This record gives sequence, C-alpha cells and structure tokens, in this order.
Amino acid sequence: MTTLFDRCPFHFRSLRFVMVAGLMLGLSACGETAPKWEAQDMFAAPSQEKVDDRYRAMIDFKAMARDEAGKEYAAGPNATVLGAVEEAVAMCQQANAQGCKAVRVGLTWVDGLDQSAIESVITSYRDTMTAEAYQAAGQGNMGAANWLAYHYAVRGENLQEAERLSKQALQVAPDDPGALDTYGLILYRQGRYQEAEEVFIRANKAMPTAEHIAHFADNALAMGKTEMARAAYQRALEAGAGPVLSQTIQKRLLALDLNGGAAAPAQ
Repeated sequence: MTTLFDRCPFHFRSLRFVMVAGLMLGLSACGETAPKWEAQDMFAAPSQEKVDDRYRAMIDFKAMARDEAGKEYAAGPNATVLGAVEEAVAMCQQANAQGCKAVRVGLTWVDGLDQSAIESVITSYRDTMTAEAYQAAGQGNMGAANWLAYHYAVRGENLQEAERLSKQALQVAPDDPGALDTYGLILYRQGRYQEAEEVFIRANKAMPTAEHIAHFADNALAMGKTEMARAAYQRALEAGAGPVLSQTIQKRLLALDLNGGAAAPAQ
C-alpha cells in the first residue's frame, strides 16, 4: 500500500487497521480536537496513486547491520540515509544481540571502517540524494518536492523552503496523507502547533501509520495536552512502530512518567 508521496514504504506494510478503532477511542478520551476526528473516518481507503518509478528508485535506500556472531539485519527501503542505518542497528539491538554495528550503507560496505569514516559515507549519500531531489522537484516531480520538504523538516532546517516545497506538493495532491504529514511536521517545527494539529488529524484520518500517529503525539505534547500525547504514543507503538521510532516513543513516555505527566516538547 503506497501513496503518491511515499517517503518510507516499509512503514505502510506494518500498518494495522485493526488498531484504528482503539486509537480513536484512546485519543477521544483525552480531550477535544478540531476539526472533528471521527473513528469511522479512519476506515476510508488511503490514496492508491502510483509512485513515480524513477523517484522510487532514488529513495529506495537500504542499510545493513551485523552482530558479533555474524548475523545480519537489513533495513529499508527508507526515505533517509541515516534513518536506514539507525533502523538496521536498532533491529540488531532489539534482538538483544551483542556488538551491533553498521556494515553496509546503501551499496557501500563500511565493515571495518571507524565511526568518522562511516559518517563520511552517510553524509556523501545524503548530500547526493538531496541534490537529486532538489533537481527533480524543480522539474515538477512532486514526490521529490515532498521528500525534500520532509528531509528539511526532520532536520529542522530550511523551514521556509520546506514549507514552499510542501505546499507545492499539496497543490497537486491536497489529500495525500504523506504530503499532509510532511506539512504538519513543518508547522510543528515552526511552533505553529494548532495549525499542525489540524493537518495531522487529516493525515491520520487518511492513513494512521505509527509515524503519523507519533507526529500527532509530539505536537499534542508541545501544546501541553499530555494525556492525549500519552494515549497517541501508546497507539503508535501498537500500530507497528519500527525499532527506532519505538525507542524514541519509549523515551517520551518515560520522560512523562518521571516528570509527573509533564515533559518538554519533543524536538
């Protein structure tokens, strides 16, 4: 199941629609949101638009980790270079393996390289992908525009340019959940939390992936809606959060517990 602006295809394979009703019950119990977010709306079929094959090839990024026993853990495809590497290592750690380390970044084997050399490889891949995405976006590829906007939003940089690219993508596909989630993340990074909440609601009505739910939770936490955030984080875990996202959510929940239900906005 993919969307026109599919940033991270493996997330969608783990989507569990059976959790949808529980998600909505948990969120509705924590307070009102606007616009109205009805549980039955979550069952609508998400966009089935075809992804640009040339662009999919560009973002089909993979990585591999290995433990000291020689077992390998492959992650991807993933929309970001570092995300794929982190996912592979986290998969290894989640298996309680010892000596987990990245051994492949994309097509480059980095086994035996020190941390600095591995980071250099990651940077090279990231810079190349960013440049290619920028060029593709300029040529009218809205998938590339959305990917680049998301890349900037995740890193918290070039947010004005990210917003321009995101709006450009939304003009083509105003209801695409991936594009909406990107725009919501940009608004969140800019501190425009009320606007972001409305956009995240639309994204989750269309496609409640673990990532989309977690973004909604981060924004709710920033707005001081701690119980709503807690419920959404729990639902994100139940919706099939990957190892990296799962670890991040567990840290958020622990911070809430340690601070008596209050935590600093997730950044």
